[in-house]
Amino acid sequence: MQTAEVPSVANIGEAAVRPVSDGKLRGLTLLATALGCVIFATGCATSANVKNTSRTFQTVVIDAGHGGADSGTRTKSRRGPLVLEKNAALDVATRLNAKLRADGFSTVMTRRLDVFIELNQRARISNAQTNAIFVSIHFNDSPKRGIHGAETYYHSSVSIPLAQKIEANLDSIPGVEARGVKHANFRVLKLNEYPAVLVECGFLSNSRESQCCSRADYRDRLAEKIADAIYEQRHGTKVREQPAAAPATGTAG
Repeated sequence: MQTAEVPSVANIGEAAVRPVSDGKLRGLTLLATALGCVIFATGCATSANVKNTSRTFQTVVIDAGHGGADSGTRTKSRRGPLVLEKNAALDVATRLNAKLRADGFSTVMTRRLDVFIELNQRARISNAQTNAIFVSIHFNDSPKRGIHGAETYYHSSVSIPLAQKIEANLDSIPGVEARGVKHANFRVLKLNEYPAVLVECGFLSNSRESQCCSRADYRDRLAEKIADAIYEQRHGTKVREQPAAAPATGTAG
């Protein structure tokens, strides 16, 4: 779930070309220097030092968001079962793990149980791998109940092609609105030394979408489309062996 608004690439570009006074420029220079020191001290990965494994990766690090005492968001509608983001994210991540392993990828899951993993540790797990990418699974929330659809976030520029493929594949699910690929400073992304994306699979705050997300067959479809995108990014083709469909029963409570 997003916790704050993040600027789009277009907005970042607009801000970059606005004129500033000499005084503001000096202040911005000092601020940039200070931020540079903070980034150096915390080991924040930048686009310049992120390894571009987007066409060579053998390992996919799958991160199920939240967990343990951190439930993330939840369904808001009284119709249908209660869905906690942490459970739905883990279910999609587990399904994605099985599909990718069937496709011949090595996989690492940051969590397999209902436990919370610190955000820095999630990035460290990814950075400890060899020739990998990182995919974090989440569900979204908004005070505007009518908003629905999927969003895919990235931080480093080498992550954009993967983010675009995931967003395009999710958009092919009937009823899913692709809300776009967006830049964000989420910690699991900016600390990653590999191509890394965070996928918001849908809005649990939207009544119709939350009911979809409560169904096992729908969550399996989400995992299938993300797997398709990862396979396409690595091999340049959309052709995958299609595993047997998941049962249509079960909820992510």
